[in-house]
Amino acid sequence: MLQLLVIGLRNGQEGPLDPNDLYEVIRPYFDAGWCIRDVMYALNQLPNGAPHPDAGWNDRLPCKQLLYRVRRRLREWRWSEREDGDDIMPGGWTEMRRAMGAAARRQKEHAQAREAIWHEQEASARQAASASARQAARQIAVGAAARARQIRAQGERRSQEATAKAATQARKERQEALQKLEQLTDSARLPREH
Repeated sequence: MLQLLVIGLRNGQEGPLDPNDLYEVIRPYFDAGWCIRDVMYALNQLPNGAPHPDAGWNDRLPCKQLLYRVRRRLREWRWSEREDGDDIMPGGWTEMRRAMGAAARRQKEHAQAREAIWHEQEASARQAASASARQAARQIAVGAAARARQIRAQGERRSQEATAKAATQARKERQEALQKLEQLTDSARLPREH
């Protein structure tokens, strides 16, 4: 699939690039939970969002150089030089999808709470159908409305707290990733002592 989306990965100078060879380079990232969109983003962007400094994918390179370029660009998304799956950073697209799923679950909970309140108010209205029970119905409706406001306020507060917590965690993880990336970059620049 990736070769269909990135034209430069279809053929090298000496002919078609073997999809199995490409998969072997990308497989650890899929094992770490990445999807095709994560891989495409990582092939074009560094973890800090900047584009890769070398040329794009339209030039025809020998197959070995194409695979090396893929491996080198994806290596930027690792925490260290280990080859274990736990050193791979989270893919940007997958992380966004998880955050959107959490937001959708919170919205569903809010909708269920609103529906429960509506049913409670409907039941109160039925009880108040007779003329003698109108005053009681008003009191029930006022109580239900107060409970609805309270439940809505609690739900909004929980949603805001969850969003703030997720944003704080994401900022912390991004900062840690950038610090580790800077440490790796700094250590790569230091001259080696014998």
